Order: sequence, then structure tokens, then C-alpha cells
Amino acid sequence: MRNFPKIIVSYFFGSNSIPLGASCTRALQALNCEVLCFNSGINSPLEKYFFKPVNKIFWNLGLKKIDISKNYNQKFRQRLLENAVAGFKPDMLFILRGHGFDGEYLQYLKTRYGIKKIVGWWVKGPKWFDLMLSEAKFYDHFFCIHKEGYTVKDKIEHLPAIALDDILYRPLHTGFDKQYANDVVFVGSWTQKRQDIIEELTDYPISIYGPKWLRKNILNFAIRKMVKSDGIWGERLVELYNKTKIAINISQWDTSNLSGLNLRIFDIPACGTFLVTEDSDSIREYFKPGEEIETFKDIRELKDKLSYYLKNDKERERIAFNGYKKVLSFGTYKNKMTDMLNTLGFSIYKEETGTK
Repeated sequence: MRNFPKIIVSYFFGSNSIPLGASCTRALQALNCEVLCFNSGINSPLEKYFFKPVNKIFWNLGLKKIDISKNYNQKFRQRLLENAVAGFKPDMLFILRGHGFDGEYLQYLKTRYGIKKIVGWWVKGPKWFDLMLSEAKFYDHFFCIHKEGYTVKDKIEHLPAIALDDILYRPLHTGFDKQYANDVVFVGSWTQKRQDIIEELTDYPISIYGPKWLRKNILNFAIRKMVKSDGIWGERLVELYNKTKIAINISQWDTSNLSGLNLRIFDIPACGTFLVTEDSDSIREYFKPGEEIETFKDIRELKDKLSYYLKNDKERERIAFNGYKKVLSFGTYKNKMTDMLNTLGFSIYKEETGTK
């Protein structure tokens, strides 16, 4: 009888959370691992009723660097994580970053509870590379979705986040059964970069789903009319993609200079939906623009392609179908977790999955 590792996955979990943690969890469970999900996004009950109102007073006074809840919430999460470790007794603590934890605290957990491996995966943007380097040294093994920001000396390995979650993202309708309710959608939280692009597209039938858009556009009625919801996840998101002609992807960081594509690069084509995303060398490692997806280098090109593909249904649907077939040829999260566990020394997966 084989002894499969017990793993705690620390990331955001919940109905309104980025599904990366859930995708990794399902994959690990499919590999016969016993998995406990720890929601690192949880805050103390005092956050809502005390810390947040007090912080707001400071911020209104121009003191935005003051956050009286940061250390308290960190200690609150660390107490909850220790309770989870004490009860579950994991072989491996897998922390997707997310919220991080103090290095000394991680070493304490490892020694106190006999954790074999503490593993980190940097899935945040490049803005915080200095923080990544300072955190990575406290882990037994550390991965990053970007190829940049570290050297061999830092003992960080490249592990892209993008993979196919074929359990969640899938076509719901095919052929003549497919009916559209949306022309163009953008799904994602507000950033200034995204705002600048969307502001140039107010003449197009775009629906926006994501947090902060209404708050950042109090007087911008053209943008406000586009906003349909402050978030959409899970099966509702899959249904939205399935009923959409064109989905736009805009990364939070500059993809022309950095690797580390976001998850929508696979999620959208996996639903059989036509994807238009920023052009980059990274995207061309996976797809052929004009054949399996479309790309844009600037606003003018994006406008031209939106106008063209909204009018040319057959060509748009042909490319969307090619994109769907392409993502099926890529690895799933089960493949990704298999590779990671092999790297970490859990060699039983080579025999169980046939991975070399």
C-alpha cells in the first residue's frame, strides 16, 4: 500500500476567489493526495468593524501608508494556519503567494510539526520581486510564474501558472446549439492600465465584470454603463464565456517585457470562446495569432479586430474552435502538479502517472 503525501494548500478559497488554488487542489486529489485547503485571505472579525473604519480615517487624512490591521491580521492568519497544521499533520505545506507568512514562523511550523517540505509558488506580478527574493530563502523549494526577477543563486525555479482546468472550463454548447448573449466581455479587477484601454473602447458593446470599476469611475458614466457585476466566478463565469462572442484579456503587468501570462489565456479558449489578448513573445509560445486566438499591439489594432470579428462570425468561430483544440493539447493542472511533486522528490508519481 502506497503512502501518498498529505498537503495543505494555502491560497484564496471561496466562491469569489481566483480559482487557481481550487484547480491545484483538484489536481492533487486526482493524484491521490489528501489535501486541506487553507484560506489565506481570511481576516480577523475586527477587520470589518474596527480596523477598516479606522484605516479609512487615516487614509482620508492622506496617511495611506498607515495600516493598523496588517500585523494583527497576519498573526490572526498564522494562528489559524498553525491550528490547521496541528490537526492535519501535513507532509507538505504548499503556499501560493497570495498572502505570505513570516519566514521565522514557517521554520517554527516545520520544526514543531515535522513538515517535510514547505513549498512556495510566486503567482503575483513583478511589482513585488524584491519581496519574493526575501521570502524565497525561507522555503525548502520556491517556484515563480515569471522567468525574470531572480537568478540561479536565488534557488527559484520557473513554473508557469497557466494550464488547463478541464474540470471547470469547458464548452457548454456546441455547433448550432450555441447562442450568444454578449458581444464583448472583459473580466478582471480594475487597474489603471486596464482603465486606459477600456476608455478607448466606449463605442463598442463591452460588458465588464470585476471589482473596483464602479468605485474608480464614479463620474465616468460611459464606463459605468459597461459594468455588469463586481465579480464573477466558477460556473457563472464559464456560462458567461460560453455565451460571449469575444473575450478581451488585458494583463495587470507589461507582458511585452515579462513572461508570466495570466490564467485567462487558457480559460477562455477552453470554453470555446474567441480570445483577443495583448501580443507578446510569451503568448506565441502557446498559440498562433490569427489561427487559434487574436492579439493586439495597440488600441488601433484592438479596435480594428473587434470591429472585424464582430461582423465575421464564421471566421471568428473557426479561430475559437482552433483555440479550443489547441488548449486540449496542453497540460492540465494534474500534469503540472505531477511535475512539481516529482521535482520535490515524491518519485512515486513517476510510476503512478507514467511521467518520466
